[in-house]
Amino acid sequence: LYHIAQRKEVSVASVLQSIPLNIQFRRALVGPRWDTWLHLVRRLMEINLSDANDTISWKLMGSGVFTVKSMYTDLINTGD
Repeated sequence: LYHIAQRKEVSVASVLQSIPLNIQFRRALVGPRWDTWLHLVRRLMEINLSDANDTISWKLMGSGVFTVKSMYTDLINTGD
């Protein structure tokens, strides 16, 4: 989708601030591209953007802090 977007420099916030979404593609979205677009839009609608500073949170720890042990444990448990 990024490759066929007309304006690649726009922010996610500027796209999401209007309905319909403020984005144009260089060609029509059909087939798998249309399905991918709908999936992305559904996921984006669940996100609330704010003016607060971004933070990084490690989802494998309740505290949100990265530890090597949590990463190692996850790798062992997922078999990767």
